[in-house]
Amino acid sequence: MVRPFFGFGLIASLLMTAPSAFADNLVSNPDFSHLITGWSWQPDAFGSIGADFSHGSPAPPAARVSGDADSPSGSILSSCIEIDDTANIDFVFNALVVVGSGQGYVLAYTDTACTDVAGSIATETVGPSADWTTVSLTDAALPMGTRSVNVAMRANADAGGMSGEAYFDHAAFGPTGTLPDAIEINQPGLTGAWYDAASRGQGFQFSIEPSATVPGGGWLFGAWYTYDSTAGGTDTQRWYSLEASLSDGARSADVTIYQNTGGTFAAPPSTSATAVGTGTLVFDSCTSGAFAYTFDDGRTGSIALSSLLPVLACAETGTPEVPPGIFGLSGAWYDPMTSGQGVLINVDSFMGSVFVGWYTYAVDGADNGVAGQRWFSAQGGYGSGGPVSLDVFESTGGVFDSDGAATTSPVGTATLTFASCESATLDYAFTDGDLAGRSGTMDLSRLSATPTSCQVAP
Repeated sequence: MVRPFFGFGLIASLLMTAPSAFADNLVSNPDFSHLITGWSWQPDAFGSIGADFSHGSPAPPAARVSGDADSPSGSILSSCIEIDDTANIDFVFNALVVVGSGQGYVLAYTDTACTDVAGSIATETVGPSADWTTVSLTDAALPMGTRSVNVAMRANADAGGMSGEAYFDHAAFGPTGTLPDAIEINQPGLTGAWYDAASRGQGFQFSIEPSATVPGGGWLFGAWYTYDSTAGGTDTQRWYSLEASLSDGARSADVTIYQNTGGTFAAPPSTSATAVGTGTLVFDSCTSGAFAYTFDDGRTGSIALSSLLPVLACAETGTPEVPPGIFGLSGAWYDPMTSGQGVLINVDSFMGSVFVGWYTYAVDGADNGVAGQRWFSAQGGYGSGGPVSLDVFESTGGVFDSDGAATTSPVGTATLTFASCESATLDYAFTDGDLAGRSGTMDLSRLSATPTSCQVAP
């Protein structure tokens, strides 16, 4: 299933919380961005567990845990974590209880393989609520002799014996004081489309790639699709490009914000980017982050970000790796004949989908300054490596960094064809909007180096 652009469909109802992230978290897959990899049923409370894309805090997916007729309480258990009793620990997670109550446990063992029980410690119990609740153990002592632990999150049956049901997300465990505020940003797995649920119909795309000149470093290129400060038609669309150099192990990016004007839709002249502001980008998980901006014209603010598509290639703990396969087709592409406009492409191997953000100009954009900017989004399915059929959408009526009741409507179709990891074509045909009746082909090249793992066919 393809989800419409920024803030509609499957993940439109997420609840954002303040950033609080866990680069040194000892829990594997703490935000369930890799579904339930690294988690299992607790042996004495089977029930049902699974990843759920309709709930999450700070962003979907979350783990849904429920009991059943044979075991009305359900529990999800982390993989084994080696840790000893010489330091106190913190254990934190978010819970949304539907039926019964929710609770967390640290199950301690005297060996390093989580076999010989030493004891356990438990969090407070929280009941049903319409809102997510943060549950925590802070500066807690482990049982004497502890050499390893599992952490568990449990949905308990209610007083009448009805099976418990709860959602859990954003789990963190480690020695007290070791859980920092952001995950590593210098990783290609964070490449993708991001949006703020409070500002529907606008958002960002980021492409993060290894640096071509700095060993261990990285390069971030992004597009910010937004609007003027007053709602209107296509002439109030605004887009900015973003760039940053990333150091090895960096947990934030100092971003320069650029603006291009004076271009013509899918045609020369080439345009040049002018710096108009700065920003700071951080990710507190593989599915959530924040972008703080300051424009030269005085506008400032901070935007909470959630991933539009699954980010299975991202690593919240350990050493990030280069994502393999067709994910490597993701990134910034452009037609060298019309430099200053282009597309960012996100290929999602998990959902089998493609998302394209297209930053460009009106047909008469060269004479209209910022009012000549235009942008579109496009989505389609990715199959065996052949041409990708896309539906093209236009978003209007929004207000810069605000929920301005933007509307997104289909205005045409396109076909994206990858000839290789370095060359592609985008054939387009508009049936509605300002460009109705226009069709053509863009010959695309990568804006930066090709990932070594890239492949065209799954």
